[in-house]
Amino acid sequence: MDAVIAGFLERNLPDFVHCFHVEIDGTENDYFSVTANNDVVSVSANCYVSAFHGIYCYLKKYCRVQLSWCGNQSINIDKLVMFNGEYKKKIKQKFRVYMNYCTLNYSMCWWDFERWEKEIDFMAMNGINMPLAVIGSEAVLFETLLEFGFSEREALDSISGPAFWAWQLMTNITGYLPPPSKKYVYERLALGKKLLERYTEFGMYPIQQGFSGHVPALMKKKQGVKLYMQRGWNGFEKTAQLNPIDPFFKTFGTAYLNKLCELMGFYGYIACDPFHEGTPPKQGKKYLYAVGKAISDLYAEFDESTQTEKKTVWVMQSWSMRTDIVKAVDKDRLLILDINSQKTSDNNTVKKYPVVAGMLHNFGGKNAMQGKLKLHCKNSWLELKQNGVNVVGSGMFMEGIEQNPVLYDLQFELLTVDSEMDFDIWLRDYIERRYGGSNSILENAWDLLLQSCYKDSGYEENEVGSAAVSRPQMIPFMTGPCCYAKPFYDTAVLEKAACELLAASSDFSESDGYQFDLCDVTRQVLSNRFYINQLEFADAYRKKDISAVKSIAEKQLELLKDLDYITSFRSEMCLSRWLYDAQSLASDEEEKRYFSFNAKVLITLWGDINRKSYLLYDYSWREWSGLIKGYYYERWNMFYGRVIHCLENGKRFKDREFNNYGIRMKHLKYPLGKEIGEFERKWCEKYEEISQYPADRNVVSAAEALLKKYI
Repeated sequence: MDAVIAGFLERNLPDFVHCFHVEIDGTENDYFSVTANNDVVSVSANCYVSAFHGIYCYLKKYCRVQLSWCGNQSINIDKLVMFNGEYKKKIKQKFRVYMNYCTLNYSMCWWDFERWEKEIDFMAMNGINMPLAVIGSEAVLFETLLEFGFSEREALDSISGPAFWAWQLMTNITGYLPPPSKKYVYERLALGKKLLERYTEFGMYPIQQGFSGHVPALMKKKQGVKLYMQRGWNGFEKTAQLNPIDPFFKTFGTAYLNKLCELMGFYGYIACDPFHEGTPPKQGKKYLYAVGKAISDLYAEFDESTQTEKKTVWVMQSWSMRTDIVKAVDKDRLLILDINSQKTSDNNTVKKYPVVAGMLHNFGGKNAMQGKLKLHCKNSWLELKQNGVNVVGSGMFMEGIEQNPVLYDLQFELLTVDSEMDFDIWLRDYIERRYGGSNSILENAWDLLLQSCYKDSGYEENEVGSAAVSRPQMIPFMTGPCCYAKPFYDTAVLEKAACELLAASSDFSESDGYQFDLCDVTRQVLSNRFYINQLEFADAYRKKDISAVKSIAEKQLELLKDLDYITSFRSEMCLSRWLYDAQSLASDEEEKRYFSFNAKVLITLWGDINRKSYLLYDYSWREWSGLIKGYYYERWNMFYGRVIHCLENGKRFKDREFNNYGIRMKHLKYPLGKEIGEFERKWCEKYEEISQYPADRNVVSAAEALLKKYI
């Protein structure tokens, strides 16, 4: 058996390796064909990805398999199901792209190769053939800077830490929480090379990191070049940008590309987003056109100098796309990732270029239950195509994974279908695969979920917050800079859904997918209840009802402990897993502490709280066990204590409700805000060694007790 196929089967279906017969014919168009008889599953396909996708589609359709990051994390079947006839599929999307830059840090920054290997198999099973592949680019930048007169320490100080590197690649920051030694950048290089080896072994098209002009500000002193300073991003220091039409841009860019080729190899697709969420140094169409031409010429000349067989293709996100830059690039040298499928359909110039239709869900890796499931079934690839866009692929560009498993199962399926999907049929199939069966109770639970957290109107998918983890206020308005704390649906409907899901436990409690979902919906019920209780707290405060204020505060703190407790039943919802993975990736004690600090800062402060201009704190909030009790609980405890103290002493509570994240910074001007800010900083700095990965436990009894308590 082919070694690549054998390896895939041994990792994912070890008991059935010899029950599969796979043939790859090497034809151009993506397809698979599956037959299953006489205890053998035969798969023919044009390439490895199509074959592995065919195997997974067969497992879903006939063996009722559902793989997920959240429960059901491995294939568990007793037998392979035989069937009559042929199961086949042609895939019209040439490219199926995976990962936003942010995904790499909000969810993946602590993955070792074993975890990445599992994800790459999962990508292939879902038909993905174009992953973002920028891990290891730290070393490319490091060695390139050394060539331009930087010392090792200066070059390291120009590299952001493992939890923040994505935003440096997007030109937002430079050298935030830099690594303590060069050992780190070469560890990233070693991992990145392994990933590229597997991607290319599978026949995927990895997207590597290009050069858009972002350099350390120290470059001005080292090389005497003129730099343009981008406006500060979310309060961080301004970043330096080479003007793409300056000759030094080509000098440094060529050196960078040569170093990339030397250290990691070069595979043809190169990510580059000039002025991402920033301001060009000059305005006007003429200048922007010159920028596009300069960058495109850089790649063309690199092709010529290295005599590559294929043209380098510039891969550009649509998020900060500028039409005049696009116009300067030949159509066969540009691939546009329309990451939310909203930037190209009305742009008559851009829609003629090759475009990937994307799905953008979940800012920051937060775990609120939410998603417009029925709307997704309309298929953004099809909608762009019908609107005249030259759509050549589909993609998933969420900022964080490991939440809302139903939405991602749906999205993975949409990557390779060319029509609208019947949601009702799909959902019935999903329920059966997710739980190992179905009944009227489960179906009713999901009907209620569709009427509440998964409804299709009344909210934006990336703006769903949580009062429980908001920075304490009388009535939390926002959680972080873009999430609204108030539930967007009738919370009583979700509570009914939770009770229905619990009622199915006698038949489905052995299902890992069921265990995760019951834990998740119980978590969401308690989270919603915190907001409702807080309205009562604010009312009691206005009435100066000290007894009620104390009673509700005590009830809220108890609820936070219960929220922490219920999430402890699933490893996916444990802070200890996040920290354990961070520490396990480290090669020595110094790195353990460095990685842990990065891990804690990302999901809380997102910047030094003493720098009062930083605006992103709480952006990446998580309702996780350990984080709730150790961090959010303590903030609320300080808040309630201060409010009660003021009431008891006839003082005015000097706080206010803040209606946007910029004004929230004023919180630090109050004594309570300063106290909370000092606590947050110390919490991030405190190192605690995590010696054990959290275990999953049966959640039914705990969920039953808490739902009875709060409903």
